[in-house]
Amino acid sequence: MDPLRSKQLSDDLHLLLDTLLAAGQDKPDVRAALDHLGQALVHNRNGTVEQLAQRTLTPQNSRRDLQRESHSAERTGTGVELKLVVERARWKAEACRFALRRRSQIKASGDAESLQTEERDLRSRREELEDCYAWMLDSPRPLPEDRRVEEVALCYDVVARASELCSELEAEGALAPVPAPDLLFLLAESQSSLLTALAHCDLRGDSDQRDLFLWLKDQTTRHRVYVDRHMRLDDPADSSKAGELMDRLEKTASRIREKGRGTNGSSETALLSGQRMLVLAPPGPEPDGLASELGLAALRWIELEVGQDTSALLERELGEHEHALVVLATRLPEEEYAQFKSLCAVGGMLFVRLLLDGKAFSGEELQRECERQVGQRLRS
Repeated sequence: MDPLRSKQLSDDLHLLLDTLLAAGQDKPDVRAALDHLGQALVHNRNGTVEQLAQRTLTPQNSRRDLQRESHSAERTGTGVELKLVVERARWKAEACRFALRRRSQIKASGDAESLQTEERDLRSRREELEDCYAWMLDSPRPLPEDRRVEEVALCYDVVARASELCSELEAEGALAPVPAPDLLFLLAESQSSLLTALAHCDLRGDSDQRDLFLWLKDQTTRHRVYVDRHMRLDDPADSSKAGELMDRLEKTASRIREKGRGTNGSSETALLSGQRMLVLAPPGPEPDGLASELGLAALRWIELEVGQDTSALLERELGEHEHALVVLATRLPEEEYAQFKSLCAVGGMLFVRLLLDGKAFSGEELQRECERQVGQRLRS
C-alpha cells in the first residue's frame, strides 16, 4: 500500500494542517498555501467518499475565508454590528442544515443538480457577509455527526435571536439607562453555548460568538454590571439546552418590554419569597425582621471576622446546608473567593455580592441586588 495514501497519514496531515492554519492566521499568503495543500490532501486520499460527497461544488477561494474570521479578532465591542451578527449567524445555521441534507441525499443518490443550485445560492448570499467562514461547506475535515451539526445550527439560531432582540430593545430605548442584567446573563449563556457546540465539532472559534461576546463585554464594563457565569473558557454553557435558552430569551425580552410600558405583572417584592438564604456578613448586628420582610423560608446569618481563615467554614456551610441563595456581603482573599465560587457551582447555589463598605444592611438593598444580579435565574 502506498504510505502516502494511508488513512493514518492522511489524518495526521490534516491535524498538522489545522494546527498550522491556527498558527498562521495573521499571514494570508501562508493560509492560502495551507488551504491549497488541504484541498490536495482531500483529492489525494482514495476511498474518501464521505469527504468528497460534502463538496458538490469547488469552493472559490477568498482572502476572507483563508483568514478564517481572525483578521478582526482585536475588534472592540463598540465596533460590533449586531445586525451583521444576526444575518451571519442565520446564514450559518441554514448552511449547517444544508450540509446535513447534502450528505444525506448524496448517500441516497439524490438530485445533485438541485443541491448544486441551492449551494450556489448559499454561497452567493455569503459574499455579502463580512468575516463569514463557511466551515460546514469548506472544511477539509469530514462533517461531524448529524446531532452535533444540528446542535451548532440551533446555537447559531440562539445567537442570531439574542443579537436581534438586543438591537430591537436598544432601538426601543429599553436598554437605557442600563441593560437589564437578566438579559446580559442570557447573552453570556448564548455565546458560550455556541462556543461549546463548536468545540464538540473540534472547532475553536467563530466570528459571531466573538462579536456577541465583545458587545456583551462592552456593556458590562460600561454599565458596571457583573456577569459571573459563562464569560470564561473554563465556565462553558450547556449547548444541549439551546432550545430552552431560546425560550428564556423571548420571555425575558417580553418582560423587559412590559416593564418599560409599566405593565410588569410580576411583583419584585415576591422575588425572594420562599427562598432559603445564607448571608456571609462582616461583623455587625443582623437586621431585625429581615426574613419576614423578604418572605424567606429560612435565613442563616454567619459573621466573618477580618483575616479569619474561612476555608473550613465555607466547606461546612456550603456543603452541608441546603441554601438556594448565598449573599456574600464581605470581601474574601482571592483563593478563598475562588473556593467560594466553586462550592456554589457544585452545589447549584446562586450567589450575590453585596459589599456595603460600612453602610447599614437593609432588606431593600438586598432585594435590589438580588434582582439585578440573579433575578432571571431565580425566576427560572
